[in-house]
Amino acid sequence: MARKKSRALDPPDIDGEPEGWRQLQELARIEKDPKKLAAIIDKMNDLLTECEKQASATNGRRPTTRRASAKKNR
Repeated sequence: MARKKSRALDPPDIDGEPEGWRQLQELARIEKDPKKLAAIIDKMNDLLTECEKQASATNGRRPTTRRASAKKNR
């Protein structure tokens, strides 16, 4: 009988986690092509930016984003 590998590094479930986040994490984890990986990471950043905007709207605080500084370093 085949045993499923234990994935001890799986992140815990987080309340309010953006829809599609886990799928993007998995795609990024297995992607070998650097250009495709960069595109996946851009999608992840877009998703996080959207979540920050939604959170700031409900909390009345200004969102903090690292996306602009990350693009400068490319």
